[in-house]
Amino acid sequence: MLSSIYLTGGSTEPYPNPYADAVTAPYADWRSFAMTKLQHYGLKVINPLEFAWTEFGNSDQPLDILDLKENIDERVQRSLDLIDQCDGLLANLNKPNYGTAMELFYAYRHHKMVTVVGQSPFSPWVLSHSQARFADIEHALEYIIGKQSQSEPLLWALQYESLLAERYEELPKAGEPDYKFIGGEIPALIIAPHATAFFCDGEFQEADAFTGSMAALLGRMSSSHALLTNYCCVADPLSYLETPFCRALADVIKAGQIRFVFILLGAQWNESPGLQIQFKDEKAEEEYANRLKLQLLNIEQASANQFDSRLGTLPQFISDELNVPTLVLKMHKRYRMPRLQPVYFSLIINAITQFMHSISEQLLRSKN
Repeated sequence: MLSSIYLTGGSTEPYPNPYADAVTAPYADWRSFAMTKLQHYGLKVINPLEFAWTEFGNSDQPLDILDLKENIDERVQRSLDLIDQCDGLLANLNKPNYGTAMELFYAYRHHKMVTVVGQSPFSPWVLSHSQARFADIEHALEYIIGKQSQSEPLLWALQYESLLAERYEELPKAGEPDYKFIGGEIPALIIAPHATAFFCDGEFQEADAFTGSMAALLGRMSSSHALLTNYCCVADPLSYLETPFCRALADVIKAGQIRFVFILLGAQWNESPGLQIQFKDEKAEEEYANRLKLQLLNIEQASANQFDSRLGTLPQFISDELNVPTLVLKMHKRYRMPRLQPVYFSLIINAITQFMHSISEQLLRSKN
């Protein structure tokens, strides 16, 4: 199973970015394009160009009179160390160079999966030191994703959450949103507004661990859209409507793509039962709540009640103002601990996936 990919190659050809939004350029160089698509499928991507090399020495002397031998050795070793940490390497040979060729050779000899993009006919050296070769980057990425996409949902979630956890308490960089939208095929949206840490009334609140990876995984398994926080939020998206997360959600719904919203939240240790369904007192919401409750019966008896006033303003806003049926599922932590409680995690993922499949035909009919 692939979990991490190292990028190498000198080409900077632009590619259209299908995941572009209001804050993302519609075109990107091949590295940015590859990173966006691979991370969309839960892969960790190592781009060595993101690592600054100034730590290896500074000098005001002209480059041609510097003794760079020691610095170059350290840079090469750093690249080799990064390759060692990855399961595979993607090499763009459209503009080949010595460094790319040597990294490709090193990765193959160390039993990494090497995928190459370039113009045929390929050199015998490339043919002998790569597992797959393609003429364009998109087919290469599809091949890599195919190698990874058969992984067990539990492993996929662990991998995705490990990437998300690196940003639990990190504020977004300038120009970046604090959310991530993942497109789907059916008109349903699964959201995780507490996937990362957030501030509410000036108080720092920890993330509802694994709700973000669950939203992404469920979107992938049910072909639904998914929206989750991707960095620490300065204002709780569940309680404050004037946040980038809520504006993005409203834009997606107003575009006519969504007929049902499913909100994933964590429950406190002392809350009972371990699965709590909340909805607005409307016929459509109640019908969805009952169907979900039946689907969860194999796990435990879930409660089903109207929206709690302590829940925040977002669910009511989606249901009332945006006129979209909305369910909230609060889950005890035992359902969000795939390392320690893999059975519970698998059961809840499978149950929700079956629920989403059961209503997908109805949602598609309503869309048409």
